Amino acid sequence: MPPKFSTYFSFSEFNGGTRASFDQFRAELSQFNGPAVVYVCGVMNSVVTDWQGHYRAEAHEELVRNSFAPQFAERIIAEGRNLENHRGVYHRRQLLFVSKQAILMCPETGGKDPRIPPYGGEMGRVLLMANDLLPKGLTHSGPTLLTPDQMINVMSEFIPIGEASGTFKAINKIVRSRLMVDRFFPKAGTEIRRTFEETTGVTLDEYFALCLATLCRYSDLDFKKYQADPGSFVLSEGWYRTTPVSPAVLASFLAEISATREDFTQSLSQRKDAASDFTCFRSKPIFRENQDHFLIDSLYLAEKGESGVFWSINEALPKTARLRFHQDWGLAFEAYVNWLIAESADELLNHIYPNPEFCDTGEEVSDALIVCGDSLLFVESKGATFTADAKYGTDPAKLRDEIETKLVQNRESGKGIGQLAARIAEVFDRKRPRAIQGLDTSKINKVFPVLVTRDDIGAALGVCRE
Repeated sequence: MPPKFSTYFSFSEFNGGTRASFDQFRAELSQFNGPAVVYVCGVMNSVVTDWQGHYRAEAHEELVRNSFAPQFAERIIAEGRNLENHRGVYHRRQLLFVSKQAILMCPETGGKDPRIPPYGGEMGRVLLMANDLLPKGLTHSGPTLLTPDQMINVMSEFIPIGEASGTFKAINKIVRSRLMVDRFFPKAGTEIRRTFEETTGVTLDEYFALCLATLCRYSDLDFKKYQADPGSFVLSEGWYRTTPVSPAVLASFLAEISATREDFTQSLSQRKDAASDFTCFRSKPIFRENQDHFLIDSLYLAEKGESGVFWSINEALPKTARLRFHQDWGLAFEAYVNWLIAESADELLNHIYPNPEFCDTGEEVSDALIVCGDSLLFVESKGATFTADAKYGTDPAKLRDEIETKLVQNRESGKGIGQLAARIAEVFDRKRPRAIQGLDTSKINKVFPVLVTRDDIGAALGVCRE
């Protein structure tokens, strides 16, 4: 299905066209209680969009009515019902941004409570201001045909938007990681399993199970259920009492996925991150306050079942062992993609060649080839992870350099789009074509180079092209 596009109201639309400044936003936000703001944003994030990425219009409308005076709420709701040009106020990227700023700016005790009627102390006004502050300001109106520099600017703006829009299904992240480790990792993942358990105090099997169980805790939460029982959003250790997990393992698991306000503050103070860099929440998607916990973001909790495993092991390994680990992770991802293609393809229509080789040297052509009629797909799978600075920062040159290094011509493996283009040219060279073992290319009339990325950057507008 094609993606659905929506635009969001900003503060400037209710302020005579004048955008909110960061200082103005800070002055308004700092009047609220910090943990309460994070809590409210977590609730809104969970009920406006469910854990599978489905938008809930009814919840959005109810939240708008609760946070704006009637004359503003009705305008917002009316435009939200316009199917031709859908608009809204609240969205994941905005709520994560405000949560992060609340940790840095708001008092831990005292301050306004955004849960108190009427209109939550005008918390909706603060969230509108946040919408003014999210764009990087790298793009401007211009010609339809963009220069390479203009295109990289567009990509830099849309990568955070695409990731925050949650274009993936949360359950797929956990299942993919489990398959990669259990079925496709070298030596059945014995070494990385040992490293993970020594680092976290939790076995990988326990970790995957607890991640999924915690995610399911919020799977059926909607706004009506929350209103009927606000306590349903709070996660306590007692909720896990029916599981066969020991208290020590449970404590280690919760320590791995949660953080206190002090933990977040310390993490954020150590690096100057961009507005849409939510690495702190990706690492710890649960907010811990005394004995209680509550969810900041369900999609980041799902990612803990995948990227959380990768980074926990990566940080625990000595630098000399990390390169080998990255290579093994890439090989596991490649094997997983080839398996997924084979499981998904119709054998009557498609012929799949995993890790095909040239007849003359035995050299690998690509990670996979797929023949469908007179069409041939050259597939490369890339398990590389992009840095937060490249994806979320305001210097598009860093993004361009990482794309060049990791996707166009990978310096570690020698594979990338550049290598893929060279292989296609060799196979279809008119004078001296290179033959591929077990494949007759004489009837091929169309060729499609395909790059599959583990990093979500591959799904972003401007990066992903049909």
